[in-house]
Amino acid sequence: MTVSDDQGNPSQKLISLWTEAARGYTDAMQSFWEQAAQAQRQQADQASADPQEYSRQLAEQWQAGLAQLSTMQAGFVEGLLKDLPEVAAGRVDAQTFSQLRRVAETRWEEELRRLSEVSVGATDGAQQADPTHLAHLWEEMCAEYLRDLEAMPDDVFVVDLQPLSDAWAKVLAGSEDAGARKVVDRFLDSMVVKAQRGGEYYADPEATAVGQTPRELVHEEGRFQLFRYHLPEGVEPTSPAPEGTPPVLIVYSVINKPYILDLLPGYSFLEHLLDQGHDVYLVEWGEAVPGDRETTLDQYIDPGIRGCVAAIQERTGAEQVSLFGHCIGGNLALLYAARYPEDVARLITLTVPMTSASGGVVALWTDEALFPVDAVVDTYGLMPAKLIRYTFMAIKPYYEVMKWKMFLENLGNDQVMALFYPVDRWANENVDIPGEFFRKFVREVFHEDRFREGKTRIHGEIADPKDITCPVMNLTATKDWIVPSPSGDLPEGMVGSEDVRHVEIDGAHVGIMVDPRTRPIWTTMSDFLREGPAE
Repeated sequence: MTVSDDQGNPSQKLISLWTEAARGYTDAMQSFWEQAAQAQRQQADQASADPQEYSRQLAEQWQAGLAQLSTMQAGFVEGLLKDLPEVAAGRVDAQTFSQLRRVAETRWEEELRRLSEVSVGATDGAQQADPTHLAHLWEEMCAEYLRDLEAMPDDVFVVDLQPLSDAWAKVLAGSEDAGARKVVDRFLDSMVVKAQRGGEYYADPEATAVGQTPRELVHEEGRFQLFRYHLPEGVEPTSPAPEGTPPVLIVYSVINKPYILDLLPGYSFLEHLLDQGHDVYLVEWGEAVPGDRETTLDQYIDPGIRGCVAAIQERTGAEQVSLFGHCIGGNLALLYAARYPEDVARLITLTVPMTSASGGVVALWTDEALFPVDAVVDTYGLMPAKLIRYTFMAIKPYYEVMKWKMFLENLGNDQVMALFYPVDRWANENVDIPGEFFRKFVREVFHEDRFREGKTRIHGEIADPKDITCPVMNLTATKDWIVPSPSGDLPEGMVGSEDVRHVEIDGAHVGIMVDPRTRPIWTTMSDFLREGPAE
């Protein structure tokens, strides 16, 4: 569909602007996929023959891509600020609009600068890398992209703008159609959010409710906080846990906020655990202080988790606590269970990076030769949250276009949008990581493989997973490209437990916690925790 601008009305200008941006984004990606396919076909002639030169060329393409994104972003901001006030009266005052251009452009330029510095560091590392190893990484990366494309439907990047255009026509004609007004309002509200916060945003974080299960703060040490969750007043568990079932401590990752586990009523894993009669606690790591060079990975274990476990033991009288670790939180839970096995009754690890990925884009981006972790930490003093967010976007940019398509085509679908906005808030509400935590984590897990080999030290003492004796359940996801198998597999003999269960889920890294189709696995996990300590 071609959007007409014959009447010169601002709504059509906005639609046209975003249509062209989506088309430009799609064209840029299609060009990249063609280059990837060509690189795959000509591997022996280019990447394998001279991987350092291939790395340099890709770095140049990266820089050119960033410049193109910068131009597109500037055009978006310019058009948005020019046209939006006429159709969004009352949403944002004139003074705020006068500031939007500077805020948006400053934010974007800063993120581009950070990404550019990282790409330069990666290029420098590639020049020193083993050519055979580097060629293998490029080959695996291209193969993964090609597999992704082959699995996608032909119309994956074709956005149907007809529903939005029809809604605009009704509203501008003075129609009182509530459905059309809802579509237009949602579109405009998201455009305002994008102008204020960045192109990756759709939901206003301040207006999007999340984490609604009641909770209370029961322990605090520095910025580490321990919360106890409970069902709403008057609501009883559907299936009370047996007497003596150990309390559960949720150890979430450090990159995003943990409310993905408690997104909305009916979409809350924590709510499910409570309904199954569990006594549920969660540790929140808090916001990293800019330039924080003091908080280390060791401190997340002790006094972090250790302080929380002690508080739970004192509060409940339980001798042991079960741990549930998600993503990097699973690494922390494993380290704690290895260091203090006597405290842990049962352990669940969900989509946890046990080691570096053996192939694909994640292996490429976490490879020691290409990922300049020291340069990042030394420059910023921490791992900037948005740097991680934009890196993920750069690794698999087609997911952003698919998200854009989902947004536009479901503006009138209340059920879809009720979940879309909270997930979008979570995806963009990223958390800066203390530099020394990040440096040690990357080295121990990805670069030196010390974590899996049981050589990681916490405050100078070995935390060997072989010392873990409690029952362990490790879960991986078939569609998880962030922690793909075998990166997320728990190798045989890594832990000392006699009861080790491996569960493979048909799902993605985050979808496990929100996709209704994976709900049976929630019961699998809660049932495992109900079994109590090993005899």
